[in-house]
Amino acid sequence: MATMHAGTILTPEERLARRRLILRDAVSLISLFLITAILFILTLLLFRSFTNHRQELGARWKTRGEAALHAGHPEIAIDDLRSALAYVPSRDTEIELATALADAGKTQEATVYFTTLWESAPGDGTINLQLARLAAKEGNESQALFHYQSALDGTWQGNGYDRRREVRLELARYLISRREFNPARTQLLIAAGNAPDNPAIKLKIAGLLEQATAIQDALGLYRSITALRNPPVAALLGAGRTAFALGMYRVAADSLGRALATPLDAQVPENEKVTARNMLDTAQNILLLYPAFDLAPWNRAKRILAIERTARQRLTDCASSNPAAPPKLAGLVSRWDQLPTQLTRRQLEQQPPMEQTVTQLVWDTETLTAQVCGPPAGNDALLLRIAQHPAAVEQE
Repeated sequence: MATMHAGTILTPEERLARRRLILRDAVSLISLFLITAILFILTLLLFRSFTNHRQELGARWKTRGEAALHAGHPEIAIDDLRSALAYVPSRDTEIELATALADAGKTQEATVYFTTLWESAPGDGTINLQLARLAAKEGNESQALFHYQSALDGTWQGNGYDRRREVRLELARYLISRREFNPARTQLLIAAGNAPDNPAIKLKIAGLLEQATAIQDALGLYRSITALRNPPVAALLGAGRTAFALGMYRVAADSLGRALATPLDAQVPENEKVTARNMLDTAQNILLLYPAFDLAPWNRAKRILAIERTARQRLTDCASSNPAAPPKLAGLVSRWDQLPTQLTRRQLEQQPPMEQTVTQLVWDTETLTAQVCGPPAGNDALLLRIAQHPAAVEQE
C-alpha cells in the first residue's frame, strides 16, 4: 500500500530511485573533490620541484662564480654570477658580482653597482670597503677616505673585529702609498693597540710602521715579539734592522746576532741575509770603537785617543785634497789647535771635561768633513755613524 507524506505519495520504486540519485551525486561530488585535490597536490609538487630546481641551478652557478672569483678569473665569474642572480636574486650574490666587475677592471660599472647597493645599506662594511678601493683606484682620495672610515664604522658579517683590523691596515697601506706617513702611523698604532697577542699580526703591523717611517714605533713592536720564547726570525731581523737605523747598535748587534745564529728561513731572501750580516759586522765594529761610559777609565781613554787620531787624520786629508775646503773647515782647525799637541791617556782619565771635548770634536769633524769631502771609508765611516746618534749607540 502506498504511503502518504506531506501530500506526496512515493512508491517504493521512486524512493529507491531517489536514493540511487543521491548516492550517485555524492559519489560524483567526492570524485570531483578528489580530482581537485590530486591536481592541487600535483601542481604544488611541480611548483616545488621547479623552485628547488631554480635554487639548485642558482646555487650551482653561484658556486662556480665564487670559485672563478677566488681563482683570479673575474671575467668568468661575472657570467656565472649573473646566471645565479637570474635564478635566485640575492644581495650576497649582487655584492660578489660587483666585486667581480671591479676585479675585472670594469671600474665604472662596478662603482655604479656598489653605489646602488650602498644607497640601500650605507652602513654595510663590505660595500664601503669596495667603494673605498674603487675610489682609490680612480685617485679620488676624499671618497676613498670616506668609505674606508665608513667601513671601519660599519657592520660586518662574521668576525667584524678581524675584518675591521684588516680594513685599518689596508687604509694604512693606502696612506703610505700616498706618502701620508703621519695619518698612516696613527692608523697603525690604533691597530697595534687593538691587536691580539699574535706574533704574525704584530709582525705585519711592525713592517707597515717601517714603511710609514715610524721606525721607533716599529722597533718597539718588534722587540715585544723578540721578548717571547723562540721568537720568529723575522722579528729578530726587524728589530736589528730598525735599531740599526736608529743608531742603537748594541740592540742591533744583539738582535741580528740572535737571528743569524739560528737557521734562517728558506723564505728569507738571500739579499736580506747578506744585508743582515753586513749590519751585524758594522754594529759590532762600532761597539768595539765607541768609548762607552761603562768601560774602565783607562780603556775608555784608550779608545778616545784612537778615534782622536783617526778624526785628526781625516781632517788633514780632507783639507789637503780639497783646495776649497780650508775656509769651511777653519772653525774645526781652530778647535783642534786648542787641544794639547800630545794627548795622553792619563790626561783624559784625570780630566773628564777633556774627554767630552775631544769626543764631541771627533763627531763634529766626521760630520763636517763628510759634507765637504764626501762619504768616508773605514773607521771614519763608523765614526760618522756614531756621530749621527752618539747617545743612542749603547741604548738598551
